[in-house]
Amino acid sequence: MTHVAGERRFDADPDRVFALLTDPAVIASAMPLVHGHDVIDATHWNASVKPPFRFAPSLTIHFEVLERRPPTHAALHAHGGGADVLSTFDLSAENGATTMRWQTHVELRGVLSRFAGHGLDGVARHQAERTLDAIARGLL
Repeated sequence: MTHVAGERRFDADPDRVFALLTDPAVIASAMPLVHGHDVIDATHWNASVKPPFRFAPSLTIHFEVLERRPPTHAALHAHGGGADVLSTFDLSAENGATTMRWQTHVELRGVLSRFAGHGLDGVARHQAERTLDAIARGLL
């Protein structure tokens, strides 16, 4: 299992940051190779991912908001294609801005388990930063 954590400051109030953090379109836009997403309900959605290999099948990544305490806390779970990812986000208001403390746990199974420990921390951190960048873009 891989664990990464960090902190990010946003120039917006926690309500706006929280809304984007739990928005399926924002999360899907941050993922590479996503060809679309399907919202099931306010807590569940799926993203279709197509790996860049000629005969690779499309994969479905399932998302669930496990905890939702607006505007201070959310926990998201993503799984599919051999990956299981749990992310938590804690938001606090500070001088008209929001500080987000986040952590992500990644577990790989099956064929992907071969990649565990081979730079997975960097990949997980990069994907977390992509997601936070998507939230920042949504605030513009």
